Amino acid sequence: MKIVSIIIPAYNEGAFIAQLLEHIIKVPTETIGFKKEIIVVDDGSTDDTANIAAGFAGVTVIQQQNSGKGRAVQRGVKDCTGDYVLVQDADLEYSPADYLVMLPALTPDNNTAVYGSRPRGVIERHGWKNPFPGRDPDQQLGPWIMNVVLAIQTFILYGRWITDMLTGYKIYPAATIKSFNIKTHGFETDHELSAKLVKAGVDIVEIPISYTPRSLEEGKKIRAIDGLIAIWTLIKYRFVD
Repeated sequence: MKIVSIIIPAYNEGAFIAQLLEHIIKVPTETIGFKKEIIVVDDGSTDDTANIAAGFAGVTVIQQQNSGKGRAVQRGVKDCTGDYVLVQDADLEYSPADYLVMLPALTPDNNTAVYGSRPRGVIERHGWKNPFPGRDPDQQLGPWIMNVVLAIQTFILYGRWITDMLTGYKIYPAATIKSFNIKTHGFETDHELSAKLVKAGVDIVEIPISYTPRSLEEGKKIRAIDGLIAIWTLIKYRFVD
């Protein structure tokens, strides 16, 4: 049975982490041939995130000084033992039930990454009636526009059409990303990884997923400046290793 290492970078997610872990543990990935390894990387939280996570049997908790989501993911990748790495945001915007539709898209040659596509999920559920195709009714317009910009940019720079570069659900072949020398440490690490996957010839498959947006008031941490950093990161790593 293959092992999927679920890495959860978490910063001050005490309000959500317990419910999230309960959901993850209940998802029967074993029925589709995947054993779960759950790793919470506490990125210097000032609340009780780490203590709550440590109360769950079978969950590994790693603590580090606050260094950014990218560094937290890298730390989890370093310590994981799985065949695949699934990065799971610590809030409740994404449903772990979608593991059951994403994991089967992996290929036996370990040369496929799977991205959960929120726009495709919205279109699957609501069709094309929305004037902004693929935008969840509760999603702010800014993030939707940025996703479109990044999709176009990725196609121009890399020749790949990826509808959701900003998705918080990505599954990587572990051996491949462990071989990368990752330089970034914030939200832009996602885009450095995407750039390096494409340049390494890894196929990226998108699967429609569900999505429940949360607001800044509810603890959403990504900001407009992160979109600009994403644009620059994709440009930089098109030409730099």
